Amino acid sequence: MHDLDSALDVIRARDDTAAKHAHALWHVMRATAAHPTKVTRYDVQQMVWRTLPGAHHSPGGEGAFDDLHQTCESFAELLFLLGHEEYAGLCRSAVTHEILDAAADRPRYRELVAAAWAASGVWPPDTPVLSWADDGGPVETALHAACGRLLEEAVDQGTLPADGSGEPMRVGLVMRLLTSPESEGEESWFARLLDERLDAWFTRRGSQTRREMLVRLRPEVRRAPETTEERLPALTVLLESCRGAGARLTGSGYLPTALVATLVEVMPACRGGAGTGRSESQWPPVALLRELAERMDLLTREGGRLRLTDQGAALIGDADSLLMTVGERLVTRERTALGAVQEVVFAALLLEERMAPARVFEKIAFVLAEEGWSGEPGPANATELGERFLRRLWVLEAVDADPTGRRVALTDAGRALARWSLRARVLFPARAE
Repeated sequence: MHDLDSALDVIRARDDTAAKHAHALWHVMRATAAHPTKVTRYDVQQMVWRTLPGAHHSPGGEGAFDDLHQTCESFAELLFLLGHEEYAGLCRSAVTHEILDAAADRPRYRELVAAAWAASGVWPPDTPVLSWADDGGPVETALHAACGRLLEEAVDQGTLPADGSGEPMRVGLVMRLLTSPESEGEESWFARLLDERLDAWFTRRGSQTRREMLVRLRPEVRRAPETTEERLPALTVLLESCRGAGARLTGSGYLPTALVATLVEVMPACRGGAGTGRSESQWPPVALLRELAERMDLLTREGGRLRLTDQGAALIGDADSLLMTVGERLVTRERTALGAVQEVVFAALLLEERMAPARVFEKIAFVLAEEGWSGEPGPANATELGERFLRRLWVLEAVDADPTGRRVALTDAGRALARWSLRARVLFPARAE
């Protein structure tokens, strides 16, 4: 087995360019390594499945290598000479060559890479407290790599299946690392990652108005909402009515009239002329509540019945978990104009005890303009977007007045829901397509 210098000498004697490429790949891999001295499968796969094809096909480095396969072979030779025969075989595998061939075809490339990582068993899974970002910062990148190393060690020790299965055990290992104390203090690695995410979140897209609001909310977003047992009464009634065999729908697919009557009775949004009659179709707030429950995957229609999903059934009787789930699923995870609207509404109402809806809409317009959103959605329809989101909050009883009222405030349940929603925007980012 060679050391690095002698291994490079062997390659250089055959091809000086190959040695330079192999050395460059080695240097980049070690600079972001999951372990200070040990080479890991995670590191090698990141190099040949992501870094190498990414550097070659990125706008700034297009055509960086004459032949991706030959460059990968040079790296494989270096690994072999250094005693990492298994990892050299990974570089030379049919899977790796298929990925390199598809590097210029982004949809196909992403599909192959995702399948290869899943089969390798060392890709850290998403967890109940966060999903991994595609563009994580230094702390997240290091943690992701460290989780990959832990998974590889578990596979090598026989405590994890080598085929990428055993999801609960894999999630448990990742959670153990995230909740462990970081090396220089008493806070967990999860707290360090959350701080890094918050720093990036505040400055996203460059709106000064948005940044000023969110910076003031940092302590509230950073700290998970306390258990309050605050309830979402109408949603709870709807879910409880769909237990067991579920609620029998009418021939037209609407909620049974008795359930509609019960919901109309308990929903503040149904007072003051919000509807008439006995049918769901005649009560827009009831229809919107049902739509939200289905979109959040709490209810599903099966034939002529509306039934609880497994998630919905698990939340019956657990008011705090229901608040958290609704908060996390109420907002989009995308970096879109809609996401900015939702953030502004929640931030404005968390920062002031009561606020006129018109002022909320004004802030939305400022943020959309500062972030460069034009057309639709954009500043011109800030009022429409704000009213639509406030109407959802009103139906859920997260605010105490409808969007046409003079002033509106978050209820106690609404404050918890707002914090869960903003945390979801930070901790569960959407993946790039």
